[in-house]
Amino acid sequence: MNQEPHHQETNYRSFGFIFIQSFTLARIPVAILFGVLLITTPNSLLKLLACLFLLGFIEISDAADGHIARHYNLVTEYGAMLDPYADSIARLIIYWSLASSDLVLFLVPLCMALRDVTVAYSRIVMAKKNLTVSAKRSGKIKATFQALGAFAALLGPFYWDAIGRWSFYTLSWVIILVTLVSAVEYVRSAILALKHG
Repeated sequence: MNQEPHHQETNYRSFGFIFIQSFTLARIPVAILFGVLLITTPNSLLKLLACLFLLGFIEISDAADGHIARHYNLVTEYGAMLDPYADSIARLIIYWSLASSDLVLFLVPLCMALRDVTVAYSRIVMAKKNLTVSAKRSGKIKATFQALGAFAALLGPFYWDAIGRWSFYTLSWVIILVTLVSAVEYVRSAILALKHG
């Protein structure tokens, strides 16, 4: 008799875990769709609106999945690793697409990949030392700059003529610097873990 509520609770939690992980991973195919649309279709207002909508979905899901997981007590270490993985892949696709469309420097996705590989290895070290691998404050700041930067780059052709092409380079270099600096906190934590391990 008492096993039925427990069974329902187990099913509820299993569904919750599957939903939240699927919601997180959805950012990757949506980013691929964004890239295909941006690179292969002719410029139009409809294309711009569709790209803005896809970017908006990616950023809203990034902000929402953690809140949903905490609200429904679905936070796991697995989810803490899956979230930055989905972020990294989705943003690399987005920025490679933007660079291919001459909306940011190609150095931007290159630096993002360098940062993400460095952080991934730092997380491996921290995980081996039983330390949390969830996102740090610098990582969240980086994510905010990259998110806003993607929207600013996508809209670039609409304001470059008004304020000058220098904004293209400024936007690219700001994203590069914030991205690379955000790796420092993770590397420092990994080094400290090795020293005190």
